Amino acid sequence: MSEIKWQKLSAKRKERLEQACQEYRNRKARISHPDGEFDRGGRWYADETEEQDCCKSIRNPSRSYPYSMNLHCRSLEHVACLFGVDRSFLRKLAKSQNVNKS
Repeated sequence: MSEIKWQKLSAKRKERLEQACQEYRNRKARISHPDGEFDRGGRWYADETEEQDCCKSIRNPSRSYPYSMNLHCRSLEHVACLFGVDRSFLRKLAKSQNVNKS
């Protein structure tokens, strides 16, 4: 991320971006997990607190694709929505910290 753009961010936004980046890193490494649960068929569904606007375009879990929502909830796009940060800033910060792409 360019140093000029980073400097223009407020301390609160920088802190929120750092938190989002840490959560993204943890979810990619499966250290932390999105809030949700499995049904009896083995399909994973996000809790109300986890579900964001970006989740609306993701296929509903099925027996063929039971983890579709779980995988999405580990993505950079979802974590950015969850933390209310700009996706491009989060992507640049994650990239600068060598976090794998989503």
